[in-house]
Amino acid sequence: MVWQRDVDLVVPLWQGGDDVRVAPGSAALARQVPSGGSRLHISVTDGPRQVAGGVLNLETVAETQRRIRDRLVRRDPARILTLGGDCASDLAAVQHLAARYPGMSCYWVDAHPDLNTPESSPSGRAHGMVLRALLGEGHERLTGGGAALAARDVTLVGTRSFDPAEAQVVRERGLAVAGTEAVVADPEGVASRRTAGSPAYVHLDVDVCDPAEVPAVACPEQGGPPVEAVARVLSALARHHTVVGIGVCEYVPVIEHDPKRLNVLLSALGLCDPAV
Repeated sequence: MVWQRDVDLVVPLWQGGDDVRVAPGSAALARQVPSGGSRLHISVTDGPRQVAGGVLNLETVAETQRRIRDRLVRRDPARILTLGGDCASDLAAVQHLAARYPGMSCYWVDAHPDLNTPESSPSGRAHGMVLRALLGEGHERLTGGGAALAARDVTLVGTRSFDPAEAQVVRERGLAVAGTEAVVADPEGVASRRTAGSPAYVHLDVDVCDPAEVPAVACPEQGGPPVEAVARVLSALARHHTVVGIGVCEYVPVIEHDPKRLNVLLSALGLCDPAV
């Protein structure tokens, strides 16, 4: 079944992770995913490569969010697909949908929790601050001035690489975590604690998978679940919830890989037909 949405955003943002290799990932994803009917290409201009407020390339990342928000305000879409560069690519889309659907569940399917702030981040890269910004903490040009999500509505899926400050946030805020073992053993259980049919957002960083199977990522982390296990979780989420938003990011097509494995993930969410 094809996932129906109102708009596709193609966002070649790379400055959030300071890795230009992910920029063409958005276009490569757009070629693999048939258009949902309306497709917007968001321009990303090169700004100064400098740290501001503890965030590397803040001006470019924040300006890209402003451009996306302007488009979304004019269109007010109820369902959004973001085909991004780095993990900051779908920040504005999540904020828009969270305002439209109070209490929306968010599944952060990612090897990393992206829960740093400018003060805690070892690198200062914005792509590692996105989920924390959605929880309302971090630089105001990323948070938009408030929390889009509540911690109780967030589930980390396949996440296995935590900086100390991120692990502390998970403990203190009580974020749900379905690690590699849970993804493999009980894919249906990842969504079972949420109300069936309720609105949900799925953020898919393709580095969630074991890099032995999906090496074409910016920040590979060993010990991840296999592609088929992640696909089963994604399918379970799509069946259990009314999915109102999806973001796919951190894909590096220049690295040699088997594109059929990426297709398995995308087709599990109804974004393309399964590979023959």
